[in-house]
Amino acid sequence: MRTDRQKDLDRYYNDHLKMHIIRRLQMIETWAEIKGIESAVFEALQRETDLEKIEKIQFETWKKEQEKLREKKQKTAAPF
Repeated sequence: MRTDRQKDLDRYYNDHLKMHIIRRLQMIETWAEIKGIESAVFEALQRETDLEKIEKIQFETWKKEQEKLREKKQKTAAPF
């Protein structure tokens, strides 16, 4: 693939990786292997969701701190 756009490159490599994973999944034969993979996928998705929640909370905390600093600067600013 000949492109300089990062979005296109990311999409190409992500699709390539997905196809590789699908090929490997098709080789699985037992129920236990399938359930093991399912639980690993659910666990990974849960970790990702938890991380997003933590990042959102951290951002909200940072935003509130910035508001407080802005208010403090306005109070201490010399009135002209």
